[in-house]
Amino acid sequence: MQQRGMVTFELAVGILSAAVVATVIGWGISLLMLQSRCTDVAGQIARQLGRGDTAAAAKLESLAPAGAAIITDEKPEEVMVRVTVDARFGVLGPLTVTGSGISPRQGR
Repeated sequence: MQQRGMVTFELAVGILSAAVVATVIGWGISLLMLQSRCTDVAGQIARQLGRGDTAAAAKLESLAPAGAAIITDEKPEEVMVRVTVDARFGVLGPLTVTGSGISPRQGR
């Protein structure tokens, strides 16, 4: 006795599983890109604040991801900046993605 339709069911489950895995991998890659963007922006802002250029630092804040919180910690010898944003993917999340940058004070 042959079981008709079994291959079709297995193929359907396989395709759905592959789609779920591809979606999760894509989300993971987007999280890595978001973290890289946060780190880049934090480093650039820290560099400008270390130079004493607050106007350029304010312009760079517009490059941060939407909804990001930018925290600046200015010390006499260095400037530390942290960019934090929450990422969601449907029911997964929020995951907090953070990038930070540090720069020494220049010209002092």
